[in-house]
Amino acid sequence: MRDNLLIELLKEYEAYRIQQLEILKKREAEVLAAIPELAELRHSLVTCLAQKAKAMILNPDMSEEETRYEDLVKRTKEKEALLLKENGYPEDYLTLQYRCPECRDTGYVGELVKEKCSCLIQKIVERSYRYSELSGISKENFDTFNPEVIPDTPLPGKNLTQREYMLQLKSVLWDYQAAYPHNTKKNILFTGKTGLGKTFMLNCLAKAILDKGFTVLKITSYNLFEHLFRNMLDSTEGDSMLLKDRIFEVDALIIDDLGTETRRNNFTAEELFNILNERYLQQKHTFISTNLSLTDLRDYYSDRVTSRLFDTQNTMIFRFEGKDLRLRAKN
Repeated sequence: MRDNLLIELLKEYEAYRIQQLEILKKREAEVLAAIPELAELRHSLVTCLAQKAKAMILNPDMSEEETRYEDLVKRTKEKEALLLKENGYPEDYLTLQYRCPECRDTGYVGELVKEKCSCLIQKIVERSYRYSELSGISKENFDTFNPEVIPDTPLPGKNLTQREYMLQLKSVLWDYQAAYPHNTKKNILFTGKTGLGKTFMLNCLAKAILDKGFTVLKITSYNLFEHLFRNMLDSTEGDSMLLKDRIFEVDALIIDDLGTETRRNNFTAEELFNILNERYLQQKHTFISTNLSLTDLRDYYSDRVTSRLFDTQNTMIFRFEGKDLRLRAKN
């Protein structure tokens, strides 16, 4: 199943590369017909490259000659860009366009040792878990954060308002994503009642980390443990098997609404500990939101789980308080 998914994705990469090459060929035919001078320039460039290749075979240590040829190729390409611009074309009109410049749409990076590119890993994550919950990040992110929807009323027992607290939190999380992945504390725990902005702030982190080229898997606690339970009952079940692998591979794992999952004796606590512990050992980031209080978390899960969740050397804990923002938005 996993091999089939990888093969399927690599075929899609290949199809896209072929499509872009066809587009480039059509553009070249169009431009060469419209700008005869460009055809002559292209011919001289090909001749130059052929001469360079021949010279390097005859004399591999030709550093000065190599520099001369490189300068000639550079000047020729600059002339080509100028000709295109003068004739109303974009300067990169005859340049192959890549969705991912890092791997050039091959899915792999590296010279001698090939490794999966972050773009391929993210596609594997998204395809593996087809109920991925990242769709909200286009509307819920640092750019769309609006303090005006947050009540500017004092929080009980604190010298700041709900709005001021959320603005401070946004600032802390912005600095956190800026430092990612070199954060000292790899875990974040949001606690508090529903409707206070926990999922919104998780989405802010998710988009910022994705934009930096890292992989993210966001999933509700209910869906996560349903899949893991199905995998325990039937280890050949496709989606669940793939999800279990991705949980440990993904750069940032986001578990939303911890505590809403179906409780099955010790199963949930054991699986949660395995996830937290393995990702801790791999120094990977895990972000969790829950409606449960810290006391409830201790009651719901094992001591081993809470020792990981409440480890302040590796976890930043934020408590959300105040009025329900969803009710305020409706009014």
